[in-house]
Amino acid sequence: MIELIRSWLVGITCAAAIVALCESLAPAGTVRKIGRLTGGLVLLLAIVQPVMKLNMDDFAGILTSYRVDAEVAAMDMGVENARLMKGIIEEETAAYILDKAEALGIDCRVDVTAAMGEEEGDYPIPHKVTVVGDLTQDQRRELTRRIEADLAIPAERQAYEREEVE
Repeated sequence: MIELIRSWLVGITCAAAIVALCESLAPAGTVRKIGRLTGGLVLLLAIVQPVMKLNMDDFAGILTSYRVDAEVAAMDMGVENARLMKGIIEEETAAYILDKAEALGIDCRVDVTAAMGEEEGDYPIPHKVTVVGDLTQDQRRELTRRIEADLAIPAERQAYEREEVE
């Protein structure tokens, strides 16, 4: 493609140089006016020549290939966007739960797993929560209630593990 553009520009430049040389050598008067008209037509021909040589089947193939490549790139970006969005939602949800736990006086670590929504184009939603720490029954019950109320994650998808947090 670059080679085609380069050869087109070289052709236009050569045609312009030849037209300029002929115009400077032409005698004044009618001959010079006819020379200018002819030179303009030669330059016009040099400019539109690649369009006349263009094979429409090749052009259609190039456009189709470009469209397919663009669709693949868009699909890849959609997958990457969903992956990044899932990571952000997991991190932000974990930070929110950790903030609620700290408000209850709980020292713990929180891991959140997000899942894609059921509809096409849905965003990832928090699906499962794992809380690691030494929680009393009352703290566990209250944190479970808040997670259910604020994030709509049912108790069945909330796991609590005992571990001393340093």
